[in-house]
Amino acid sequence: MKRTLTILLIMLVLTPMLFAASMSASQIITKVTDTQKSDSAAMDLKLTLIEANGTQRERRIQTLTKSVGDDVMSITVFLSPESVRNTRFLTKDVGGQTEQYIYLPALKRVKRIAAGEEGGSFMGSDFSYADMASTTYDADEAVHTIVSEDSLSYTIQSIPNNRKTYGKLVVVVDKSNYLPLKVEFYDLDQKTVIKTLVTEQQDVVDGRPITKILTMTTLATGHATRLEIVQARYDMPISDNYFTLKFLETGR
Repeated sequence: MKRTLTILLIMLVLTPMLFAASMSASQIITKVTDTQKSDSAAMDLKLTLIEANGTQRERRIQTLTKSVGDDVMSITVFLSPESVRNTRFLTKDVGGQTEQYIYLPALKRVKRIAAGEEGGSFMGSDFSYADMASTTYDADEAVHTIVSEDSLSYTIQSIPNNRKTYGKLVVVVDKSNYLPLKVEFYDLDQKTVIKTLVTEQQDVVDGRPITKILTMTTLATGHATRLEIVQARYDMPISDNYFTLKFLETGR
């Protein structure tokens, strides 16, 4: 009887581990995506630009995001400093097509981000316009391979089907909550790391694991951008009117 009980206990312990080990790279990436999904989100963010010499400049922004099925819309509004106040940025990923627009108050006009500009810096940060849409690829957007695994994390290589901005990504995934711990962004040659995104702090909001502080660093310049979620709310009603060119231009 004791031997039977011992075997049962061992099986109970090993079963989750065996299940995790049997997951494919695509299944892990799907878990990463699903963990970060929500019907809607409202966030207050602190964005800090860090020069190679340590000089820092802080910007405060608010974002609203809404998802309907696989379609995602987001609006980002800069609150401070005065030099960028009321700059607004709209991303719409609808029907598998991404459209991005930015309103520049100094010019009093809306500019559409062209496909060839996706790799450009977003408002002087280390995030590109492409990064603002996503920093990982969905399971069907790339070929995913498990590079390595230990007791705490998976390391997944993702080679995108459509290589426009990056040749590949290498993502370290936290096994406990499926949040990315680190992302390496490779040039189109798939050999040169051009940027790294590192999770500095995690948190739990309304039972949801989130990345609270992360830092994107451009290796060639040593410039970095730290993004901190100061406050976040999820799954509340948000009007579609926020995700329109009218709101982008007028703020109303």
